[in-house]
Amino acid sequence: MLQLATQHSANVTTIWCKGRIVFGDDLDRLGVATLSQNTDEVILDLSSVNLIDAAGLGALVDVHQRFQCADKKMELRDPRRFVSHVVRITRLDTVFHIAHTRKFAAAHTNGRKRWSELVQLFMTTLAVAAGVVVSSAGVLIDSAFSSRRKSREHQPRR
Repeated sequence: MLQLATQHSANVTTIWCKGRIVFGDDLDRLGVATLSQNTDEVILDLSSVNLIDAAGLGALVDVHQRFQCADKKMELRDPRRFVSHVVRITRLDTVFHIAHTRKFAAAHTNGRKRWSELVQLFMTTLAVAAGVVVSSAGVLIDSAFSSRRKSREHQPRR
């Protein structure tokens, strides 16, 4: 479920998003909430978004294109690590303007999640989407990644 809260100030509207930006009716609400703003710039605060899927990315791209056609600006602010990773691997970080505030940057460097926690989150997300409970697979993937990482560390650098 996606929750939205809006704040207007001068020529900027900030929309705080909380929850998941995934396929479903909430994507329509996000599009309407974003596109109905009369300000020149809209900031989507993603600091409380814990999951995004392909439909969510598509919705953000659609809103971004509509803003460009209307000569307006859209900014994504403080996406969590998982959301940042998805945006980066899809190369959408070259499309969107993404801002990281100091508060987020300090929290990001001080409280990094371990890779295994990220893998477990991803596996849980896949399991929920498939309707299957996968508990030990995350451990298997984590141990495979750990052994792969260790073998890389022992290889000579070129």
